[in-house]
Amino acid sequence: MIDDRTARQEECRVGWIKHKCKGTLEACTGFGKTRVGIDCIKSILKVDPDKTVLIVVPTTALKDQWLSLLDSQGLSLNCTVEVINTVIKHEYTCDLVVIDEIHRVFAETFKKVFEKVRYSMILGLTATIERLDGKHVLINKFCPVFDRITLAEAQLKGWVSAFKEYQVILDVDDIDIYKEYNKSFTEHFEFFGFSFDRALKCVGKDGFKERAKLRDEMCPNGTEEERKRVFKNINYHAIGFTKAIQQRKAFINNHPKKLEVARRIIEAFPDKKIITFSNNVKMAESIGIGYVYTGRDSKKKGRITLEEFSKLPSGVLSSVRKADEGLDLPGLSIAIMLGIDSSKIKATQRVGRVVRREGDKEAMIFNLIINSTVETKWFENSHIEGQYITIDENGLNDILQGKEPKPYVKNIPKFTFRY
Repeated sequence: MIDDRTARQEECRVGWIKHKCKGTLEACTGFGKTRVGIDCIKSILKVDPDKTVLIVVPTTALKDQWLSLLDSQGLSLNCTVEVINTVIKHEYTCDLVVIDEIHRVFAETFKKVFEKVRYSMILGLTATIERLDGKHVLINKFCPVFDRITLAEAQLKGWVSAFKEYQVILDVDDIDIYKEYNKSFTEHFEFFGFSFDRALKCVGKDGFKERAKLRDEMCPNGTEEERKRVFKNINYHAIGFTKAIQQRKAFINNHPKKLEVARRIIEAFPDKKIITFSNNVKMAESIGIGYVYTGRDSKKKGRITLEEFSKLPSGVLSSVRKADEGLDLPGLSIAIMLGIDSSKIKATQRVGRVVRREGDKEAMIFNLIINSTVETKWFENSHIEGQYITIDENGLNDILQGKEPKPYVKNIPKFTFRY
């Protein structure tokens, strides 16, 4: 008897074929997107065993996973797996291109995939296509979504493990330092008319040209001395804007309170496999427990780290970005987010690391959020209200003691800025 998930995966395969073998499957982690990809590959090879397939992935870890799976299915002779950074440097011709984590392709550099690869069929795979820069709309041009399986559907059908996600609000004693950074940020942001587009252009790769353009707008008929003075003022605010953003992010991403709370969670679950996500290597290393898996590692060291961690019945893997997408590590049941941003993609991918169906496990995700900072806005932007539980440290302590957490009843300050 075919189970519900297998039947739904078959529905996706048929849907792709009906879509003329061109389209993206948007399905939550744990549903089996890779399985659908394999089934689609088998479908075209059944018609013509000489067809060729190129599978494009964002990381070497995902490349290794695909190679292992293709080999186990007897598909290695027809399929090539390459990391995106390699693909954009060479020319490829294939019958079918499969792009895993296709949302990544629409960054400026990675769009070259569509210039470098000649294909007649395309399958995109992703847990969510939405990007902060809005470029996910390009998927509708190159590889439109033909089916969508949400986390809610997967939970309802039991295709992923039961889980609870918490927004843990942390009050810190040195919040006045952040408030000074924020005051400076607001001052400089106001100078640019509260326009992120204008401010970021003035500090980006074409910053000098944009600042000169702004000077001409602000002082079209001034003397040379006045124009110099206006340009100097623009430079002051552009530098100040960048510095204030960096100071606020450093305060949020590196706060010692997060380390203290993360260690407390880890110590409360010595028999669990735990993954932590930080926004920089120093923070990941500072946790000081278990393994560290970051982009600073060599490919060989990273592979060995994952192999060793996978074999353990319990332990901690502290990561920075490299583990966000596609990584399949057995036994994970707890995730601790020490660094977040406004990206729905990143939030969805990270949850996916711990909710894969394994027995009767119940996963827990803890997002450590510094109160009265823009981090509360980042969390709001990246999560769907009603799908998480907000608690403070008292509520967290209840959970760590095996109790139901006390509800969070205070108001969380609202911020309108994205950064």
